[in-house]
Amino acid sequence: MTSSQKTEKCDNEESLQILEKTNTGTMYNTVHSDDLLKMGRYSILLCIFVEVAMLSQLSNTMLMVYAGAAPTIKSCGNMTFSSNEEACLHYSYCKEQKEMTFERQFYGITEQFKLLCEDAKLEKLGTSIQMLGVMLGCVVFGQIGDQYGRKTPMMFCLCMCFIFGIMSALSADFKKFTIFRTILCFFNGGQSTISVVYMIENIPKRTRGYISTLISYSPNVILLGILAFFFQQWDRLALVISFLTVPAIIMLAFLHESPRWLMQKGQISHAKKVFLAIEKFDGVPAAKSLNETELENFLENEHDKQVADGNTEVGKQHSFWHLFKTKEIMTGTFVIAFTFFATTLINYSIMFNLGAVAGSIYMNSILIGLLRYSFSLFSGLLDYKFEKFDRKMCHGICSVVTISIIVAIIAFCLTDTTATFSVLIRIGVLLSCAMTSQAIIVASIASNELMPTAIRSISYSTAQLCSRFGIVFAPHVFHLNLYTGIDFPVLPYAILLAIGLADFIFFRFLIPETKNKPLEDFIVNRTKTIGNDEEEEDRV
Repeated sequence: MTSSQKTEKCDNEESLQILEKTNTGTMYNTVHSDDLLKMGRYSILLCIFVEVAMLSQLSNTMLMVYAGAAPTIKSCGNMTFSSNEEACLHYSYCKEQKEMTFERQFYGITEQFKLLCEDAKLEKLGTSIQMLGVMLGCVVFGQIGDQYGRKTPMMFCLCMCFIFGIMSALSADFKKFTIFRTILCFFNGGQSTISVVYMIENIPKRTRGYISTLISYSPNVILLGILAFFFQQWDRLALVISFLTVPAIIMLAFLHESPRWLMQKGQISHAKKVFLAIEKFDGVPAAKSLNETELENFLENEHDKQVADGNTEVGKQHSFWHLFKTKEIMTGTFVIAFTFFATTLINYSIMFNLGAVAGSIYMNSILIGLLRYSFSLFSGLLDYKFEKFDRKMCHGICSVVTISIIVAIIAFCLTDTTATFSVLIRIGVLLSCAMTSQAIIVASIASNELMPTAIRSISYSTAQLCSRFGIVFAPHVFHLNLYTGIDFPVLPYAILLAIGLADFIFFRFLIPETKNKPLEDFIVNRTKTIGNDEEEEDRV
């Protein structure tokens, strides 16, 4: 046998060995640790957990949509009223009377604590204070989530939401109610920030789009509307919402820390154990399971490469200042934060004003949820099937539809035809809530895909912080006349229109597309060198 024949024989034997190895293991075609994530039993359990957690988050945030709904005063003392406007003219007299009759859809704190007419400002202020608690929670737990992991902070936040939810339901006055709800909202902001990051880090990259639309706040708007219909008192609804956290606490106990976070912290051995435990939970046969040594080497190589690319120290602590270390991350953080603020302001301004929209407050809420979820599922399907239906296209469609609806409502107001087109306005208002909700989902996905693991929670918490700014201002947008004394119906819609236009332009032109991009662990700034097209890395 010639030397060339021997070489060919050896090459063939080696090829057969490689082929046999790759056909029996799951490392075949694996180029990134994200490729190890599969949709199995564990991923399904994790998604169910996030869905239940989101039901708690959404319900605690939107409680004031129902608890803050103002009733119509029908009579007080020996006086009867034909309209709420007439009743408010005599409200100083009515407050002194023991007997007041109301027409209501929901028994809220406005009725129990007599926060009516000009005193409605106190309820709006209380709602804003609660949202400040959410904002602070986003900031604090964004940092904690990146420093100490995803699972433990979430468990702590869920437990605190349960405890303070019960305490708020037992509040005897508006002051105690606001204090307990603000503390609750602090922890609610914490878990809402970390849970989305946790989900994105633990599902396959191809499924991020449609899973994020399937597991979202939209179906929970429907569920909350149904709960509010059956428990038509604020304290009962608050108790039910509090107990919604219990299933989430139980499920989280069976889930693992994010392997993506463990790798970023240099805990390769722990990350390997998590991947193997997930395989075991999924019931992967032994013949197709990951080889421990091969897996550990693979994870170490990827980690070492990202450390070298990022020119950073393993386990290095990052802070909010790292959001300004590179132009790409600073711009992305600003744009996504503004998108969160704009879409949330538009969404919740309308939601907190649902009582002024024609129709039942319950049915309007349920219709919003149905529209949101239907469009979310449709968007998720398009995202999964069509590569060109990316983050920017989805956000652009949502923005254009919302802007068009606001322009139409302004036209109806200016032509004094709002009464004539009340049904059309109602449909437009409900549809705009669906569009802004989907825009928030898209921004959430883009934020977590764009940012490295080292600052993913910090960046997302910044976006959530700006989102809560939107919720803080939202209760006041349609009640500006209470502060300015100017009754100009078009003004709230004009403000929302300007903000919506700015959001469309920023998101469209200032950040890169992130669909189907692998997640990075460390900050790497890539800038063009002068005089050629080569990239030079500025590592942080």
